[in-house]
Amino acid sequence: MASSARHIVDIPRRCVSETACMKYLTIIRHAKSCWDQPGLADHDRPLGARGLLAAPAVGTFLQRTYFGGGDEEPLLPTPQKIISSTAGRALATAQIIRERLHIDMEHLHLDSRLYLATESTLLKVVQGLDEDWQHVALFGHNPGMHIFADRILARARIPRMPTCTAVILGIPSEYWALCDWNEAQLVAYITPRMLEKRFPEVWPGISRPDGED
Repeated sequence: MASSARHIVDIPRRCVSETACMKYLTIIRHAKSCWDQPGLADHDRPLGARGLLAAPAVGTFLQRTYFGGGDEEPLLPTPQKIISSTAGRALATAQIIRERLHIDMEHLHLDSRLYLATESTLLKVVQGLDEDWQHVALFGHNPGMHIFADRILARARIPRMPTCTAVILGIPSEYWALCDWNEAQLVAYITPRMLEKRFPEVWPGISRPDGED
């Protein structure tokens, strides 16, 4: 599956050793949440049935396609840190994908600033990341995530960001502190709908047929 999956996105063939001068940022919107508990605070909503299917699929795809989980050399370094919104649906998504990426629990951090964060707040979070980290994954919410992705990209644009969408960005700098708008390169854009259309027998039911959130 890994070799076929590479056709979904168009990224240059390079090995991890050739990416040392770049920072990599993966942003992931939380998977589909549950609305079946009236009175439950928005912050505490859990993942719904579709979200519980989509998050493992996206995590497995990322691991096999980019981080050496298949038979080929990894294209990118695995994230050293996962930073999640404190919201239940974001943390649950981060936990599922962390497991699929084989990242130890100690590398998962919570940041309350990511809960319903604006694009400006997200940029501040990124600028404050530890410079020793080459690749970081952020888990958060729309509309901030989508606006952030569009504003930080130099050329490409993200058409939409349904639940559990993963966007991998290449930051052409050695320093997070210098990260700014209109600079990043789009490395990958992955939605559950794209995975289900490509691999309907492997990952059925992870997205809505009409592609809505």
